[in-house]
Parts: sequence; structure tokens; C-alpha cells
Amino acid sequence: MDVQKKKISQLRRPFVGAGAAVGVLLTGWYLIDNLGRAVTIPDPVWARFVNIALIMFSSIYLANLLRLLVEFLMRMFRRP
Repeated sequence: MDVQKKKISQLRRPFVGAGAAVGVLLTGWYLIDNLGRAVTIPDPVWARFVNIALIMFSSIYLANLLRLLVEFLMRMFRRP
């Protein structure tokens, strides 16, 4: 049985890196905003971990979707 390797895009690494960088910036903003809040009951620690994970996942996922859109547009305009 011959296994074909899936072609990996050249744009994958930059877009995932940019998504991770945006996620780190948003996470920093969230933590600074959350720790600087003057409320009587702050967010529990588990909620902070969950929110950080969701921020990182969503930013990388959206960067991947943006990469797919850019690749689609590049293919569309490359054709004669």
C-alpha cells in the first residue's frame, strides 16, 4: 500500500506564529485587566486557565482560517 504525503503549505508556519503572538498579547491583556480589577470576588484560578486556553486556541484557529482564505485568494488570482 502506497501512502501519499500531504503537501504542507509554506504559509502555515508564519500564520500559526502570528496567531500565537496575538494570543500571547491578548492573554497578557486579559491577565493584567483581570488582576487590576477592583472587585470583591475575583475570577477563580481555574477560570483564568480556561480563559487563557480559549484565547490561545481561538487566536491560532482564526489565524489558520485566515491562512486558508489567503491561499484560496492566491490560487484564484494566479489562474490566467
